[in-house]
Amino acid sequence: MNAPQSYAAHQRLRQAVAEGRIVFYTDPRLLAKPGSPLYNPIAIYVTPLVLMAASLILLFWAGLIAWIVALCVILAYQLYGAPRLLRWRIHQRAVEALLKNPHNLQLLWTLGGLALALKDWPEQNCVSPKGDWVAFCDEFLADQSEPEETPP
Repeated sequence: MNAPQSYAAHQRLRQAVAEGRIVFYTDPRLLAKPGSPLYNPIAIYVTPLVLMAASLILLFWAGLIAWIVALCVILAYQLYGAPRLLRWRIHQRAVEALLKNPHNLQLLWTLGGLALALKDWPEQNCVSPKGDWVAFCDEFLADQSEPEETPP
């Protein structure tokens, strides 16, 4: 990939995101697994451990009934709340990393689990790792203020 071309495409992508013209789609199954730069074991394992330790403290402090109620709440959170929170956090981290620099974008793009789409025209999208994000940016995010060069 040509570095100046990728920097220009990345700048157009950042501008389109700032204008609200681009939507990012992420697949947390690919981006949140070990080996991914976005993988964070603390987000996955520490929260349930802290909740279980807090429930044990509650067992000795408030008794068996309060402990059972707390375990039910923790279980409901682990089944319904934690996966949604993890998906949201992975998406936020992915978008933040993608917009930081072209190297991050290319690294995550080769990993897979990402897609770019035009907000007003979602059929026009680019899915990683097979799609070419630079060509997508060149084709759909060209600056309208610059006149296109015409051959003589």
